Amino acid sequence: MPAQALYLKYRPQSFDDVQGQDHITHTLKNALVLNRIAHAYLFTGTRGTGKTSTARILAKAVNCLDPDVTKRPCNKCAICRAINEERLLDLVEIDAASNTGVDNIRDLREKVDFRPNEARYKVYIIDEAHMLSNAAFNALLKTLEEPPPHVIFILATTEVNRVPATITSRCQRFDFKRASLQELMDQLGAIAKQEGMELEPAALELVARQANGSFRDGTSLLDQLTAYSGDTITLQHVQVLLGAASRELIHEIVASITARDVGRGITALDHAVDAGADPRQVARDVVDYLRGVLMFTVQSDMLLNVGEEVRSEMRALAAQTNAEQVSRAIRLFSQAALDLRHSASPTLPLEMALVEATLDPAPIAASAPTASSRAAAASSNPFVPSTTAVAQKREPAFQRVPAPSKKAKASAPPTAHDEPEPSLGKLSISAVKQHWGDLIARFQKVNKSSAAYLRDAEPLTLKGDELTIGFFYPLHAERFNNDKDAVSQFNKIISQTFETKVHLKCIVSPKRAKMQAAQDDPLIRAGMNLGGKVSNIIDEEEEDSE
Repeated sequence: MPAQALYLKYRPQSFDDVQGQDHITHTLKNALVLNRIAHAYLFTGTRGTGKTSTARILAKAVNCLDPDVTKRPCNKCAICRAINEERLLDLVEIDAASNTGVDNIRDLREKVDFRPNEARYKVYIIDEAHMLSNAAFNALLKTLEEPPPHVIFILATTEVNRVPATITSRCQRFDFKRASLQELMDQLGAIAKQEGMELEPAALELVARQANGSFRDGTSLLDQLTAYSGDTITLQHVQVLLGAASRELIHEIVASITARDVGRGITALDHAVDAGADPRQVARDVVDYLRGVLMFTVQSDMLLNVGEEVRSEMRALAAQTNAEQVSRAIRLFSQAALDLRHSASPTLPLEMALVEATLDPAPIAASAPTASSRAAAASSNPFVPSTTAVAQKREPAFQRVPAPSKKAKASAPPTAHDEPEPSLGKLSISAVKQHWGDLIARFQKVNKSSAAYLRDAEPLTLKGDELTIGFFYPLHAERFNNDKDAVSQFNKIISQTFETKVHLKCIVSPKRAKMQAAQDDPLIRAGMNLGGKVSNIIDEEEEDSE
């Protein structure tokens, strides 16, 4: 039979055993004394803070047989012993991560109506409640709002934001906070003493700091250290197991950042990695140490849970730097910890973060250059024209002119649209085709909307003074021909361009029918099925002319 894990062996069995959650245990004990037990509770908080353990203690307390309410749970009566031995049928623990569907909740609703077998209340503990589906939450709503008088629901979750507000509003919510460093050290120290371990104070502090506010994580790490080093645990044992660098090396790295000494920091970083430290753990330790220095720079050092020796070191480093440099270094090393996951080099992201943290940040905006600096820069660059040449070409941005009189307004020069365009030579169908794009560009200045129809059109024939234009789409030909202003404006542009009067005739281009006939050809259709398309059809006459 495997040995019992320490976090299970020392799991809290009463409200007094729960550490760091006095605001919750005090409220629940008062509710028991006043007989004001709620029908639904919601326990939320980070992992390892005692949510499920408190739920089991509450289940024992509401069903305890001890006549003195203040002593519940007594852990001596038949109900308490049955719960401790996990054989009470009236306590139902549901793992919502593996029972997420609506069918599981329907099965629960069918069973809640049955009375308890032995206990006073039937207690349902739904762990990881945020994993339930929306349909499951909806199925639970009515039962959670008006449960039978003999049923109590306790929902535990680490992500309360994923629990619907309709569920939260039907429960009494209790937020479990992370344990402080001192609370963790006291708890782990008591466990180590009961287990007969010899734990160095520095090792105990590092284990508690690594637990990051979680009692379960700290106890599990202590259990792992016992298997690694036996009953005597030193700081070096903890550092080797965690892959952490020594505090002296971490201090040396941070000191090199404040002193802006890159070589000193790289040397300390190499020593830490060569000693077996995990680069990601080094990055996390540097960020944690920099946070302490930042607290001193902003005069908030009362929030730090560190020893007096470390506190004096951080205070001395804070006097050599400023909050801007420290916060920038924190961002760089935090990003380096993420980049290390995918980096080909085990230390390159850390080295880059160290170099950037020691350099002065680039200025955000430079001051406006003076005339002398512009001249010096221009003289040193052979590709920049001289200042005098630029000044001669540059026109003044503003020019004061007298206001025009009414007579001047009446005799104002024609606008750009009224000015005649330069002639393009003698009128011919080849000349019109050659300058078709220029004609459309000139027409777009006076009629932008109708010019779009001409982009799919082409000049076909010129007989006398009649120019025939073929549109590929019948709708475009109809709309352009019906717009008398567009016809007259385009007619005027062509006449002014070639200095010859012409009349326009708008028809559907014969190429449209040829294009449709070509697309019906089996060979061409096979090419289109392979991704090709028919872009143009060249007549034999056009080929001969070309």
